[in-house]
Amino acid sequence: MNLNPKSRLVSLVLTVLLGPLGLFYSSVVGGLILCVIAFVSLATVIGPVICWILAIAIGDHCTYKHNKNIDNIKSLVANKG
Repeated sequence: MNLNPKSRLVSLVLTVLLGPLGLFYSSVVGGLILCVIAFVSLATVIGPVICWILAIAIGDHCTYKHNKNIDNIKSLVANKG
């Protein structure tokens, strides 16, 4: 597991500008899934727009969750020592 915190601002900027591609910063699996869904639903136009909005929300959530897990691990290590 990567124990370096991720920036929520960077995640927001990447997902707003790049949509599902920007989601790869915070969630590789989520980014891959949303990219496939956006590509498959490209003809509908609304599918990629929904994927873009979901990418922003999921990116922020994954970054927050990642940072929270790092804090929990660091507090466990500090309490053991």
